[in-house]
Amino acid sequence: MAEQEVGGKDHQRKVAIGIDESEHSERAIQWFFDNVMRPDDFLVLIHTPEIYDLTMASPAVVDQLLKDVTKKVKALEKKYKNIVEKKGLTGKFRTGQGKPGEVVCKIAKEEKCNLVVTGTRGLGKVRRTFLGSVSDYIIHHSHVPVLVVRNSALQH
Repeated sequence: MAEQEVGGKDHQRKVAIGIDESEHSERAIQWFFDNVMRPDDFLVLIHTPEIYDLTMASPAVVDQLLKDVTKKVKALEKKYKNIVEKKGLTGKFRTGQGKPGEVVCKIAKEEKCNLVVTGTRGLGKVRRTFLGSVSDYIIHHSHVPVLVVRNSALQH
């Protein structure tokens, strides 16, 4: 996927898709391909690597964790690059630091996206209250429409 900006086509839609290493992300992007995709869509795949508390870690541990995170991010980028290219689309892969919902909203705005797509883990009310919901955050803070692909939509 190219890092260049979209150019030339006025009708091209920019779609931000929040991704991680879960099968919920894979299913959400597949649902997007099957139900919403346009052949001239430009995808902005957004990933927020896991945050670690490194305040008490030794430099060697910090170095190893950073190498592990970099390796995981590169593998994820390669995986999704192949998925997107097989669909004949173009796009870019972006990473950000912070809370995933905030990162998705921020990058989608920076990239001037027209739509945000996200999966959902399907947390119950209690777990969602304590853990927070990325999709809930995006719905309430996105500057553009949000498509949440629920687990139940994937089973039909």
